[in-house]
Amino acid sequence: MKNILKYLSILYVEDDDEVRINISNSIANMVKKVYTASNAVDALELYDKYKPDIIFTDIDMKGMNGLDFVKEIREEDSLTPIVVLTAFKTERFLMQAVSLHLESYIIKPISYKDLKEALFNCSEKLLERNKFEIIFPNNAKYNIHTTIFTNEKGEIEKLQNKEKLLLETLIEFKNELVFYDIIEENVWEGDSLNKGTLKVLIGKLRHKIGKNTIINENEQGYRLLL
Repeated sequence: MKNILKYLSILYVEDDDEVRINISNSIANMVKKVYTASNAVDALELYDKYKPDIIFTDIDMKGMNGLDFVKEIREEDSLTPIVVLTAFKTERFLMQAVSLHLESYIIKPISYKDLKEALFNCSEKLLERNKFEIIFPNNAKYNIHTTIFTNEKGEIEKLQNKEKLLLETLIEFKNELVFYDIIEENVWEGDSLNKGTLKVLIGKLRHKIGKNTIINENEQGYRLLL
């Protein structure tokens, strides 16, 4: 399977500072972005602001506990995969987990293997919901998982290798400025970046996904607006 984890953002809620730092560092090595919170109230603010792709939360927290936090999320969002981290495995807990449509739960102490497996299971759920199909302003589409590009007429169109690599790099950092050195690393794959060739590639992509979708900023790099 294509490594789609690098496109994902994770919200991780844990009130133990040492555990939160260790686990968030482990997750950060696999995904695009990790937002962390030490309590459910701060976590709800982060959720509202960033709308993360996946949520990991501890259960036993002071104030609003993890299950109450999940209930708040589920009042408006039934689709975001949620994984709970807990020391409990009682029948009562399992019944609550089912009612909240949790993706899975991990029994503490947490291993890197458990985290990785949970992340891949969540990414599979997101794949089923076409989470990785990017729709551009002109209705052209690109599926990060299948690497299939469909133009605005609904026709499958083959992208050249550098076109595909450039588009995926811009998508990975969508709405962020992608500097030339990142483009060189991801698209030129060891060779020196040729800005003339890059401008040609940008022109081709603009033609395919909308001329105002990719902008150049101060000759530092490009930004994909989605």
